[in-house]
Amino acid sequence: MGFQKGPSDAIPTTPFKVHDQIEYRVQGRILHATARGPFKDIVEAIPPTITGFIQRLAQQGRWGQIVTFQQSALIPPAAMQNFAVYLKSRYENTKAKPVVALVFEPDIENGLLMAPEFLKCYLDAGIQSQVFENYASALNWVESEISQFATRLEWKDSYAIGDPAIDEQHRELFKRAVYILAATSHEGQVISAMRLFQYMRTHLSHEEELMRRLRYPNIETHTQEHHELIARLNTISLKIANENLVMADLEEFLGDRFLKHMETADTDLARFANATRSS
Repeated sequence: MGFQKGPSDAIPTTPFKVHDQIEYRVQGRILHATARGPFKDIVEAIPPTITGFIQRLAQQGRWGQIVTFQQSALIPPAAMQNFAVYLKSRYENTKAKPVVALVFEPDIENGLLMAPEFLKCYLDAGIQSQVFENYASALNWVESEISQFATRLEWKDSYAIGDPAIDEQHRELFKRAVYILAATSHEGQVISAMRLFQYMRTHLSHEEELMRRLRYPNIETHTQEHHELIARLNTISLKIANENLVMADLEEFLGDRFLKHMETADTDLARFANATRSS
């Protein structure tokens, strides 16, 4: 945006009408905040619900925040210093710090003056931040910066069990799980979770039909594991629908529970199927 930092003594200290209004809403992995100034004490204006929002977002992996200033960005020097201390304290021991975009549209009162000061507060707290003149540019930047990939959800050729059809379906399941974590919007998370759930049901039905066709002796035990898998995935999907995506849940489900099923039950099925076909 090209804001030039001004001297701290340039910040107005004369009395002014304050608003001190800050509102938050969460959409996917992005926390949206609107801050309406001028501010008397911006820290006091931060609602207590922010703690819960941050905890929930941090569970999803990389997350971002877009702060859109409205009307005025004026704030006294002492209040700005207090805000800087607050940010350092808030994120001092937080592993998953946000990526923050600060939006100061051209018509914001004293936006040119205050933008560098607010930006310095975030940067001094170790938070990756930038200033933007419009929301669209800020959103594009945040979405690109919080893209993520979980290595535990990455398909490896060593996972192949020896049945081409089943291996291809397993590969697709891992791919669809990755899409959930890659989504930055709640809508994207829900759609991706739905696609994973539907494909999982199709895949498990395919295996169960194969077991019936082959008269597989361990069909009951194998099918019971399928019921447990689909129940667990359903629980995760409902959490995602309720905006409670937890990255660790997906990693545990696919990287631990489903992988163990592949390495044991599915591998036994593949060996039986190959032996039956070759006899």
